[in-house]
Amino acid sequence: MNSSIIKTLEESNIKPTPMRMLVLEQLIIQNQNLSLSEIEELLYPADRITIYRTLQTFVKHGLAHSIDTLNNGSIYALCSKDCPLEAHQDNHPHFFCELCKKVTCNNDFVVAIERQPNAPQYHINKVEITLKGLCPDCARK
Repeated sequence: MNSSIIKTLEESNIKPTPMRMLVLEQLIIQNQNLSLSEIEELLYPADRITIYRTLQTFVKHGLAHSIDTLNNGSIYALCSKDCPLEAHQDNHPHFFCELCKKVTCNNDFVVAIERQPNAPQYHINKVEITLKGLCPDCARK
């Protein structure tokens, strides 16, 4: 697994350091979006600031994106292979499960957003869409 993690980091122009490798490994292994606190818990006793800087590096280089969950801060998700840095637009819906509290990226829902609103005095920097309900696992319970 180490060689694939190093390759992934290098393909994103990120120098592979031990902490970067550990954070990326957890994002892959957990197979879900994670908050800074969750990653910190998984990598205890790693330094919170170092983990935060690692995540910001991932976002800056297009390896991951952050999702603002409003009340709970940000969570981090790995970008798909078809999300190159030049086109690093995370304008896809995210689904928040109201029962298990997990947030997942969701490209199954089609949401049309006009980039230029009728009010030209507004300058849009980022579009965030969060769908709320029950995920398939919680809906079955």
